[in-house]
Amino acid sequence: MPQPFTHIVETSAGLLFQVSDAGSPELAHVFRAMPVKRARGGFALKKGAREMMIRRLGCRVVAALSTEVA
Repeated sequence: MPQPFTHIVETSAGLLFQVSDAGSPELAHVFRAMPVKRARGGFALKKGAREMMIRRLGCRVVAALSTEVA
């Protein structure tokens, strides 16, 4: 089962992604990511967003996502 997304990061190119760990020691250098955009008071998935892998190097954390289950 994939891990839930935990943070919003900004890449060195200025792109925003919601990310989680890749889930494997061999992939410790990358995040599982979905592209997002800034929306009223938060972030929203971009239209047609697909999951991809992005490098951790050069990313900075912009926000932490709530991990509570309702």
